[in-house]
Amino acid sequence: MEKVFDLHLHYTFDISLKETIDIFEEEFLATGTAKCCFLSLPHHASGSEVDFDCMQNIKGLYLKSVFSPNAYAFAGLEHPIDHVDVKGIQVSFLEQAKKYLSVGYDGIKMLEGYPSLLKNWSVPLDSPIYDLFYAFMEENGYPILMHVANPKENWDRDTASPFAIQAGRVYDASYPTKEEITAQLFRVMEKFPNLKLILAHFGFMSYDIEEAESFLSYPNAYFDITPGGEQLINMQKAWDKWLPFWEKYQGKILYGTDFYAFPKDENWEIAFQRRPKFVRQFLETNKEHVYLDEVFCGVKLEKTLRDKIYCDNFTCLLGEPKKIDESYMESEVKRLFLEEGLRETDEADLHFIYSNLTYKAKTFA
Repeated sequence: MEKVFDLHLHYTFDISLKETIDIFEEEFLATGTAKCCFLSLPHHASGSEVDFDCMQNIKGLYLKSVFSPNAYAFAGLEHPIDHVDVKGIQVSFLEQAKKYLSVGYDGIKMLEGYPSLLKNWSVPLDSPIYDLFYAFMEENGYPILMHVANPKENWDRDTASPFAIQAGRVYDASYPTKEEITAQLFRVMEKFPNLKLILAHFGFMSYDIEEAESFLSYPNAYFDITPGGEQLINMQKAWDKWLPFWEKYQGKILYGTDFYAFPKDENWEIAFQRRPKFVRQFLETNKEHVYLDEVFCGVKLEKTLRDKIYCDNFTCLLGEPKKIDESYMESEVKRLFLEEGLRETDEADLHFIYSNLTYKAKTFA
């Protein structure tokens, strides 16, 4: 099995940190994952409410330390309840970024382009609220991995997938359109043209090769190929057009899967293997396969191109992982113990981190 460096992993299931570590170990060995990047998601929108998880950032940094030296971590910006004090929030985001990048995080993950968060916060991606943050990231060459919009089918219930409908990811007129969200992204790039920005899920741009090329025309713009499912299949249907794109921009496309430490139940192996297997079948074979309920044919990229996407581009983009400040982890755990509304599982995880600051995973592929 070819080794891979996975740029796009999460850890949001309600599983203890010790079990999370053990499950990730098994998953990494099974998928040939030799390096990885843990991405924090401190905010989620459910209906008209935005949920906040104060544990996401510290968990990501701790997972990086456990799987060191083969792991990286991106922090997430913590937003206030409202966004009225623009100048105050500008400074807060700047100070957060400075802190995170000084204590061992390797970049910033932004879910802020997700339709439900955009709707609830009413803060577009190109809002002045982010300007000091973007300017700092651009000036210092620090990477941002951003989620922008979602599959365009999700804006029409007649074309949305059964999964999107069941998950509540169908967007009516109260949400910004996919076109407007993408326009916000390009306005960010116009203001900060040297920003080191990776779009997750190919930016959901598999519908428009010219749009994708416009994004990659910026010097520090990248895509990860983490499957939302549809984008690789869309490309395969017009592969005579997309293959030259992949060849031209082979240094700007990175491997990612979006898999998690899934709960260890009867569906565990199917759950964590589904996306890695799909991506590798797509890139390594020329046979027919089924992903979810859709038949696709692999495109069998040349090995030299796969090597770039699987490993080399990750290393070129991120370099060596930043050194972790263990005293920061210790002080952050103490601070979080004072947070109101902590669940028992959160307290148990904080105890585990505090008691095992130098804990290391037994193996890594």
